[in-house]
This record gives sequence, C-alpha cells and structure tokens, in this order.
Amino acid sequence: MQDEKRHPSPRVSVLIPAYNAQRYLEQAVRSVQAQTVTDLEILILDDGSQDDTAKIAGKLMAEDKRIRLYQNGENRGTAQTRNRGLTLCRGMYIALLDSDDFWFPRKLEVQLELAERKQADLVYCSYAMVDEGGRKVCRDFLVPESADLESMLRENVISCSTALLRRSKLEGCRFTQDYFHEDLALWLKLLSNGWKAVGTGEVLAAYRIHPCSRSSNKALAAIHRWRIYRSCLRLPLGKSVACFGRYAANGLQKYKRLEKGSGRDYAGFAGQPYSVQQHQ
Repeated sequence: MQDEKRHPSPRVSVLIPAYNAQRYLEQAVRSVQAQTVTDLEILILDDGSQDDTAKIAGKLMAEDKRIRLYQNGENRGTAQTRNRGLTLCRGMYIALLDSDDFWFPRKLEVQLELAERKQADLVYCSYAMVDEGGRKVCRDFLVPESADLESMLRENVISCSTALLRRSKLEGCRFTQDYFHEDLALWLKLLSNGWKAVGTGEVLAAYRIHPCSRSSNKALAAIHRWRIYRSCLRLPLGKSVACFGRYAANGLQKYKRLEKGSGRDYAGFAGQPYSVQQHQ
C-alpha cells in the first residue's frame, strides 16, 4: 500500500476505459498529457481488449509515472469498467474520457476554475464533433451554462468525455449496466439528488463519430432513452411522451446538422485533423 504522506493524492483522476482501442488510445492519452493542469493521475482501464490496447498502454505508462494500467480478465462493459476506475482513483476531482475522444489543453484548467468558483459538483463543456481521422464534421456542440433535471430530460448536453465530477459527492453513486446510456442515467440520478451542474461554452473536447460508436445506432438509443424515462426515473406516461418528443426533435436537428456540415469548413480545419497544438 502506498504511503499517502509520501504520495499525496492528485488533484484530478482521469479515467479512460478502453476496449480494442489501439487506433485511438494514444491520442486520447497524449491529450491528457498536454493539459495545462499537471497534478493528475491517468487510469487506463483495459476491458479485456483483443488487440494491442494493453501494449500501447504499457508503453505510455513506461514514459509517464502518472499513468496506471488496469486490465479486466474479461470484457465487462463500459459501466463496470468505469466503476472499477471510480473505486481505484484518488483525486479530488474525477474526469472521464472515452478512449476514442480527446481533449484540448485547457480543458481541465477551465473546468477546475469553474467548479471552484461556482461551487459546482459536475462541470461539462462544449465540444467538437470529428470523424475517424479527427476531422471536424459539423458545427461545434455548444452547451448551456447550467443544467438541471428538467432540462436534461429534454436534451442531454453532457457528453461523457466532457464531465468533471467532484469525487466527495460520488459516494454510493455508480454507473449501471441496465441502460444503453449509462452516463445519462447517472447524470439524471445525480441531478435528482441535488447536484449542481454548470457548463462552459468554450470548446474543450472532441467527440469522435464513427460506425462502431454506440451513438450510431439511433433506434436502439431511442428505445433505451424511453426505458430511462419509464424504468429508471419512473416518470408518468404523459411526461415521458413529452420528454421523448423533445429528445427525438433534438436528435433530428443534430442529425441534420451532421449531414449539412460534413466536409464544410466552420472553424478553419476543413479536411485537416484537429491537433491539441491548434488549441493552445
């Protein structure tokens, strides 16, 4: 066991669940290493990958003492893997990052300042949407300055890779495997428990859209969104219908934005991959 006096807890624990993530993992980790905030630990959680994910993680760990690699003996799914990370981490704050997404250098700096100034429990940010090669596919998704339970029932504005959470408030709160959008189910639970959530309009992360991502299965996502309303939150039928209608409308608007924006230059990066240096 580590001596906490000799090894003080870091300010931020970054949890990166990874499953067959050899293509994108290094970019995700490098984007954390490029943060202006350096008092952090990086937990790579390999969920039984069958490719070179563990090998890449091991190489990165050898280069940076802040990185720790944990491997599941078998594939347990994203929810259980994130929960394992929540148990292992030591930071005052917890930042989540999916292995196919990445951050821009001031992400943690801006969010930590906002969390402490606003006394917020959950901080999120605006984000770019990019393709498999890291190229921008549409206008950035700009988030509101705050979110509560009612607004989140209509539209989920908190992408998992943008979330920064106050660890002291997470006692007993974990992701569940019962729902397709396990992150949304947790956000709604936290908000219903009185958590304060604030956001920044600054684009601080990139969310990758590709054929293998779960977000590409719109029909399954819709079914599970209905289950969250009815089974998780136990909303009345009328309110569930109203919330689902707004969710569907927002989803259609986002889809049209993707279709219209694909291949067009909205921020000077058309045809070129994003790099963290462009946002320093």
